[in-house]
Amino acid sequence: MAASPNPPPVHHVALVGLGAIGILYAGQISAREPRCLRIVADAARLARYRADPPALNGRRLDLNYATPEEFGPPADLVLVAVKSTGLAAAVETVAPLLGPNTQILPLLNGITAQDVLAEAFGWPRVLYGFVYCSSAMRTGNSVVQDGGEKIVFGEATNNPPAPRVRAVAEFFDRLGIRHDVPADMRAAQWKKFILNVGINQAQALLRAPSREIQQNPEALRLARTLMDEAAAVGVALGIAGAADVPAWAEGVILKAAPENRTSMLQDVEAGRAPEIDLFAETVCRLGRQCGIPTPANEMAVRLLSAPDKPA
Repeated sequence: MAASPNPPPVHHVALVGLGAIGILYAGQISAREPRCLRIVADAARLARYRADPPALNGRRLDLNYATPEEFGPPADLVLVAVKSTGLAAAVETVAPLLGPNTQILPLLNGITAQDVLAEAFGWPRVLYGFVYCSSAMRTGNSVVQDGGEKIVFGEATNNPPAPRVRAVAEFFDRLGIRHDVPADMRAAQWKKFILNVGINQAQALLRAPSREIQQNPEALRLARTLMDEAAAVGVALGIAGAADVPAWAEGVILKAAPENRTSMLQDVEAGRAPEIDLFAETVCRLGRQCGIPTPANEMAVRLLSAPDKPA
């Protein structure tokens, strides 16, 4: 069933995924409207959450949990905040939560999550989305974040935003959650993607925070080369402004907090598999389709596919 062209206000929210981004927004939503939010997962995972609740900035979160079968009336909004490796399983979790007006908003890195969700549920239900968040530090199920995060979302074009986009924006406004609805969502998504291809992968390859990239010209050159390849692919695909992103992104990297650790570096340091599929593998796959060489990203795929070994 297609979503309504005039969805009602958002009051019932499901969150799938309690990594760093999931904990961050679970904390923000539950602090303002705790009864509107439920964390949805299988019974075994929920038992772990209840036994050792997640924490945000030192505060244990008192959250409402449900399996997909227990969720009850359909969600108005489903936030998907899993890692890329968990997206296929998340599709199965999301399916029972849907009603005629449910909107699904992915908060993953990369540029492909909305396509996976739209293939499963159709574009009338699925929005584009990602999060700018420079400093969320996760240890186990505890997250420390000093503010500045922002959800960027919408349809591919938002000039003006569609009613379903406005409904979600009004929910974020009501709760004081920072957000932005860009006119060209694909350009905005690629802007962050190209930045992440550089800083996330360079940090993971070097096993070092931003300081190393800022102080070592060769490290900065590595990040820039990775980004230049991604930008060339974006240009070939017709992404507006892609050619200008690496210069902007280099400035962002140089101004970042020296001890900033990206999610990919945190994954490598914790022994978790880094999201190579979202970054280098995507650049290489699209590069092959466009006839654009991507040797630096091919190197990143080889080196980061074995995260327990030094790069």
